[in-house]
Amino acid sequence: MLQDPTPEAPLPFGRYQLIRRIGAGGMGEVFLAREGGPAPRAVVVKKVLPNLVANRAFVGRFLDEAKVVVRLSHHNIARVYAMGDVDGEYFLSMEYVQGKTVSRMTKRLRDRKVDMPLGIALLIGERVCQGLQYAHDAKDENGNPLHLVHRDLSPANVCISYRGDIKIIDFGAAQSTLKEEQTAPRVVIGNLTYMAPEQAKKQIVDGRADIYSCGVMLWELLSWHALPQKGDPIERWRKAANPVWEAPSATMPSIPRDVDDVILKALCKEPKDRYATATEFGEALKKLRTRFAPDVRDADVGELLARVFAKEKTGEDAVLHEAVYGQTINLPASEKTRRVQIVPPTALAFEHTAVLASADFKDDQDITDPGRDDPPPVAEDGTPTPAKDPRFTQPLLQGRSRRTGFGVTFAEAEEPVLEHSLIQEIEASEDFIEEASDPEADTRANYQEGKWKLVVLLSGIFLFATGLGFLAVWLALR
Repeated sequence: MLQDPTPEAPLPFGRYQLIRRIGAGGMGEVFLAREGGPAPRAVVVKKVLPNLVANRAFVGRFLDEAKVVVRLSHHNIARVYAMGDVDGEYFLSMEYVQGKTVSRMTKRLRDRKVDMPLGIALLIGERVCQGLQYAHDAKDENGNPLHLVHRDLSPANVCISYRGDIKIIDFGAAQSTLKEEQTAPRVVIGNLTYMAPEQAKKQIVDGRADIYSCGVMLWELLSWHALPQKGDPIERWRKAANPVWEAPSATMPSIPRDVDDVILKALCKEPKDRYATATEFGEALKKLRTRFAPDVRDADVGELLARVFAKEKTGEDAVLHEAVYGQTINLPASEKTRRVQIVPPTALAFEHTAVLASADFKDDQDITDPGRDDPPPVAEDGTPTPAKDPRFTQPLLQGRSRRTGFGVTFAEAEEPVLEHSLIQEIEASEDFIEEASDPEADTRANYQEGKWKLVVLLSGIFLFATGLGFLAVWLALR
């Protein structure tokens, strides 16, 4: 592309007008676009990189995925409107959700020293369960069950709009009967922090794996304890396969015992011990919300988001208006000097983290075992000899994380330089530093600046007056 599109000079792309380039992920460039028609709407268009289009395996998975995701239409799932190609350029057209991911929202609340209200956390979980159950029950055009499982549910894959809509993003790692999973034994795809143990162990998973992931997300929101997102991939893989959970009230004593019980049931290591369906889990959350926060509604979630992202929302409103109506509206004076950055939560959809074990990984090595069951060797005098214990003498497995999409892991030669602003905005990674965009922070900064200006002004007046006094005395003594 020779130049970036602008609202004044959009670039035509099939039935879309590309309005703004948002950024680039591992799979392609992302644009804010306008879809024409009697009721024009803003959409997110992701154009697949040409070198990936040349990969037949990628294109095959891409087309298979299209048969699944475009069929999903539910209030609690962000829509994928179309997947196809325009003159040989493959693309995805996705719903534009004006809001933030749960990851981004919690990061802002923590930075402002504000706890997540109990009722809002329960409502988020309740709505996520409704979206999950719809996907788990999805059927093909012949009425046959798809057995769809998300497999990468996390706070970065759940978004909230300023109106209070709660939507699951991205079934791009989903498992269904429309495609055959050929992932190598030494590769696991998904966010290890929220991954169900059976998925980490490379076992066949069903909807109860998504229930577990939802439970982890709610544990994090209720305990208000941020789970680690970094560290040695292999060690994190082992921990995902062998989880140990405390009740949320262990770190947040105000959490009722009944809430603990519901969350811990969703987090049971064995799928048979969890809730059987997302509906069952969602109903349990609804009962808790009705009991402990009966007045909380979806609009309250949106109002909280709009309050902590007030400045960002103002800019996004203007961008959305120009995308839909092709008209630029006046921004506040403070916004005119900078280009409004807009990163829709769906910008990195269909891109996931893949953990790859080192090449010396063998099928008979259980990477998910925290330690072998066989006892260490014993010397003739009965003393254990750890130096000869295979648990300690075998070489440690190494691992690395890469981005992946549609069954293709982006190699160094293929993967473009990721624009980290996308990842940081959507996933709110640990190294993400907030801009001075918090209204309260701006108020404090302006107050401090004004105070120092006043001090300097008064000091100048004092020195000037002192000088005049000395001058008057000197003239009087002449």
